[in-house]
Amino acid sequence: MINLLVVDDEKEICTFLKEWFEEKDFSVDFAVTGEEALRLIKEKTWHLALIDLKLATSVSGLDVIEAILRKHPKTIICAMTGYVDVSLRFKAEHLGVSEFLEKPDDIEPEKLHEKFMQLLSRKKDDK
Repeated sequence: MINLLVVDDEKEICTFLKEWFEEKDFSVDFAVTGEEALRLIKEKTWHLALIDLKLATSVSGLDVIEAILRKHPKTIICAMTGYVDVSLRFKAEHLGVSEFLEKPDDIEPEKLHEKFMQLLSRKKDDK
């Protein structure tokens, strides 16, 4: 089973993706705030994490990414945002983000599933 963390301040997106991916035999956790994500990071590990860079909380998506990779460096991180921000994208890539996705187009569940499977396959090939 593939473990996935979704962090987005839009709860509807989190619950929709959780339901969709659980039907594909993923185990899905989600957080709607950066603070909630930091609490989860202390308790669990994931194969993949889908993180919104622009969270409406004091803990940013970049903070969440940094915390995940510090504690679980093998987690594959996909960053997403609805805003085109070159400096934010650069910072995310510098932290070690594997994929940068734009909302809403790139977070269609079928596209995400395909992207996740490619990233996991690449990771296996790298071993």
